[in-house]
Amino acid sequence: MKFLNRSPFQFLLSLLLLWQLAGCSRDVASTDQYPQQPIKLIVPFGAGGGSDTFSRILVKAIEDHELLPQPLVIINVPGAGGTIGSRRVKHARSDGYTLMQLHEGILTSKYSGRVNYGPEAFVPITAMGQSTMIIGVGENSKYQTLNDLMDAAAERPDEVVFSANIGAPSQFAGMMLEKVSSGARFRYSQTGDGAKRFAGLQGGHTDVSSFSLGEYAQFQPAGLRAIALLGPQRHPDAQEIPTAIEQGYDVVSTNMQFWWAPKETPRDRLDVIATALQKAMQTEEVQARLKQLHIDPLTIEGEELTRVLDRLAARTAAVSQRPTVELPNFPMWVFGTVVVLAVLSLFFGRSRSAKQSESLRQMNEQEASKGLKPRSLVLVVLSLTFLYVAAMHAELLGYRAATFLYLAIIGPVLTLQNRNLLGVMAVLAVVLSFGLHFLFTELFVIDLP
Repeated sequence: MKFLNRSPFQFLLSLLLLWQLAGCSRDVASTDQYPQQPIKLIVPFGAGGGSDTFSRILVKAIEDHELLPQPLVIINVPGAGGTIGSRRVKHARSDGYTLMQLHEGILTSKYSGRVNYGPEAFVPITAMGQSTMIIGVGENSKYQTLNDLMDAAAERPDEVVFSANIGAPSQFAGMMLEKVSSGARFRYSQTGDGAKRFAGLQGGHTDVSSFSLGEYAQFQPAGLRAIALLGPQRHPDAQEIPTAIEQGYDVVSTNMQFWWAPKETPRDRLDVIATALQKAMQTEEVQARLKQLHIDPLTIEGEELTRVLDRLAARTAAVSQRPTVELPNFPMWVFGTVVVLAVLSLFFGRSRSAKQSESLRQMNEQEASKGLKPRSLVLVVLSLTFLYVAAMHAELLGYRAATFLYLAIIGPVLTLQNRNLLGVMAVLAVVLSFGLHFLFTELFVIDLP
């Protein structure tokens, strides 16, 4: 019971000691030889898609040839065009045990306004594999050539439906064509992955879409017809498809696969991963499998990788943008909620006070003298909650630090009303900051900010 009777100052000192001990334990663990445990590989798309298939080909080769002493465990985190998974990796611990495989969608998501970050929020490990994009229509489509399509998009703006994953490379292929064709404007339909986009063409719900060359090879027998290849020249595996450049449209759209790690991940650990990936890429089974999928087996690292990313960022940023996704201003929503609740608290507080008898008012004054007035307490708690949420949203603090500080500050505030709450708040500070973080990250394999 002594713990419950500690002063707020002792309460804060105890919490700071626990925080320091937790930090020391993480520092000690970080000195271990890498890797000492399984490595999570986040694929921000569903199982069975192109990115997932590509990742599993390389991961299997790493396992079969024992290129890493610990397994690479693929975790699919689909949703929002890859941004749910990428945000998870962005907030993950920079210890080399959380990686991500994500293509040029990391750029298109940023420049479409879907997220406010791009490659600069991660450390690139390597680029491996590149797919050439094609523009495809249904086999019974009236558009026989790219000129037919773009003329229609110019004559009837916003009527030709372009099936896409909004904010992803599939949409940017169409936007690049718009940029070089005067007056052309598609109406983009949020559809999803390649299989869903092809289904939209088959059902007549959409008119056109973009696909990787591998997807084209998969869907062509079922009725997908390519009217343009978005490569610099005709591809050896699809010599029958004329390029957009041949047809008068200076558009090149490829989709390169990248491997990423959270920012500030130690370079020596990234080198271990890069070496394993290089060796896996050179195996006969990987080369054969990528050939089947029409993926060019390139490997880019170091300064060349930086130059490639800069070039791709410039190309993506140059595409004429128009608003497609407007992100909610979450901190402002929280702030607005705080203001509304505060106004309601003041209004109802005054209404109730006017109706109270003199004896009840005296009783309230005696209770209020022990600490903050109820209305003041509500405002303080709501304000601290707003700051807590805003700090994590603005990425000023991670989950553990923000939760710890929030409870460390709000604990003494609440104990002014009831000192018996001190021990409870101390327990909550530890459980919610460290306990929940351990539960989510270690047991549920969910990385928190």
